Amino acid sequence: MTPTTATAATAATAVPGVTGQRGSVRRLLATAALCLLPALGVQARDTPDAIPLDTTFNATEQAAKLFTVAQGQAMQGVKKVAVPLFSVEFVTGDNERAETSGFAAAGRSSAAIYYQLKGVDETDFQAITTALYQRFLTDLATAGFEVLTQDQVAASPTYRSLAASGTPSPIKSDGAITLAPPGMAIYGFNKEQSGGSSNSKSLFGALSKLSAGFSAVGAVMDTPKLQQELGAALIEVQMKVNFVKLSNGNRGFLGRLSNTASVGGKVEPTITSAIFSVQSSTRGALTLSNPLTLDPAAFSEVRDKPTTAGDTAGAVAVGLLRLALNSKDSSSTQQLEAVADPARYREVVTQGLGTVAQMFVQRLKAGE
Repeated sequence: MTPTTATAATAATAVPGVTGQRGSVRRLLATAALCLLPALGVQARDTPDAIPLDTTFNATEQAAKLFTVAQGQAMQGVKKVAVPLFSVEFVTGDNERAETSGFAAAGRSSAAIYYQLKGVDETDFQAITTALYQRFLTDLATAGFEVLTQDQVAASPTYRSLAASGTPSPIKSDGAITLAPPGMAIYGFNKEQSGGSSNSKSLFGALSKLSAGFSAVGAVMDTPKLQQELGAALIEVQMKVNFVKLSNGNRGFLGRLSNTASVGGKVEPTITSAIFSVQSSTRGALTLSNPLTLDPAAFSEVRDKPTTAGDTAGAVAVGLLRLALNSKDSSSTQQLEAVADPARYREVVTQGLGTVAQMFVQRLKAGE
């Protein structure tokens, strides 16, 4: 079965840029507020339209268009660089749920869909991340920048402190895995915004998120010291890749008035976000403004998840309960597996993420 549209949906994640600077209380508080939005349950805005990264994509032309710039002066006059932080988050499971309001005599209608990524695993994700990091360093050197090695960065006392505050790679959760190159810790906002961060709605989960947010702000405040110790501009990279684009037909008040719950999804690899933070004499960031869709041929099959005896028994029990209660509510659930072709997936995702990183290098070289 080839990748096709199936019933499913999407939740977009907006990752804020950081522009804090040591000695500025106002910027520190603004940075803290941004990083704490997820903990406070603030919803992200709708994701901008995706752009196909295909044979018609002109990277040189798009480099001037596809980034939102904060504090662009941080990239001016940069000659020597270091990359103390480089992480990629791979979404391995995604889901969506829609529900109607069930006004008057009509019962509520709900629909849910779950996708799991199959065919590739941590070994493939690590290979992609390591190759991207090495390519990024090479692209920087080819563009004329003096690039410090990972060993030179690791020799800094401030870097060792930052690494100690972070988490060894990989960071795992039920639906994502975040990796860095071998030997590199994930700290600061890369750690706080990774799939391994606590997403609990409980008070404990919210407090954990708050604590992680303040820790991330602390890491931002330490980067000027690291920049001075190394005598180089710091580049921190954070990228994220999903494998399914989801939609929800019942968003908003009018959508919930419908009699039918509707969700949908399309399997294809997508670069959903990329942030390149730069710490020189000031701090700035370039953020990818639109998701980039990659070749869906990276997937060989979309199939139903095998049903277990427990799944069947649970569905029967729910049906009998509704019958006993004379409930008019209805619900449907679909569980799917997107099976990637390992070699093709690695090629497509590595090339796509590498193109995004190359566009940043072009912007850095131009000093804008």
